[in-house]
Amino acid sequence: MKTILLTNKYTDLPLSIVRQELPHGFEIVFLSDQTQAALVDQISKADYLLAGGRLRITAEVLEKAGRLRMIQRSGVGLDSLDLEAIKAKGIPLYVNRGVNAQSGAEHTLLLILACLRRLPVIAEKTKKGIWNKQGQGIRTSELRGKTVGIIGMGSIARALVSLLRPFNVRILYTDIARAPEDYESENNMCFVALDELLSSSDVVTLNCALTDKTRHLICAESICKMKPGAVLVNTARGEIVDSAALAEALKDGRIGFAGLDVHEEEPLPAGHIFSDLENVILTPHIAGVTADSFRAMMEGAFRNIDKFDKGELEEIEQYRYI
Repeated sequence: MKTILLTNKYTDLPLSIVRQELPHGFEIVFLSDQTQAALVDQISKADYLLAGGRLRITAEVLEKAGRLRMIQRSGVGLDSLDLEAIKAKGIPLYVNRGVNAQSGAEHTLLLILACLRRLPVIAEKTKKGIWNKQGQGIRTSELRGKTVGIIGMGSIARALVSLLRPFNVRILYTDIARAPEDYESENNMCFVALDELLSSSDVVTLNCALTDKTRHLICAESICKMKPGAVLVNTARGEIVDSAALAEALKDGRIGFAGLDVHEEEPLPAGHIFSDLENVILTPHIAGVTADSFRAMMEGAFRNIDKFDKGELEEIEQYRYI
């Protein structure tokens, strides 16, 4: 029986979904603990690797992977993978293209609206019996008619653009490549340089990949270019934002509100830098995870592994990254 090693730890309902979706003829093996050392120690058992979470697939890991035939990402992010080492070993890599785009886009919109309406602050005060209808409401804003700046125009950002249509917003975006003109026109979008996006947007949302160029893209210098009181939302990768600089900007009001699903350190440590700030919403890297998207991720990942094992490569070619 062929073995699939999972780098993520699943329990309860997620684990039951994993077991339900596992194809016939395979067994799954979980790491003894969630460490790089455990991954290096146990990778030799794997015919296939289902790579999720934050453990890195490095040259050291691959050196021990004598049986490994293929790597499948549970999601789409690649920052935990040493792509050059994978190429050098000649191991095919497959990703779940677009599998959590709708979930990620909906969570991004959720954070945008919650920030503009100062939802956690108002909800907490209402629970405590503070009923200040006019005083609280006047400090909130509608999304309608605002300028939304989107950094990175991948599948999640494109799904977000669709969700934004009813709000009649103006969209500024920047990416490594420009979208087709007809797509820009139908969605009231304008391709601009990063500095113009930052200075002109009421809401800035990060939807780009983590690379050497995007690490700490949002820092003290770039925050100073943003509109005073703007909203910042990050559902991409925590390291794109300099947390210390953002915390200072939230304290002094330079940034009005922030919604962060991803963080420089995960899980967040006790007493973290945002713990005492009321104008930030924190969620635990769940933008791409719903019951629907998780099942789709597992179904798609195991399908690709099963098809690869059977040699039915033409049916999964669109999912191959390298």
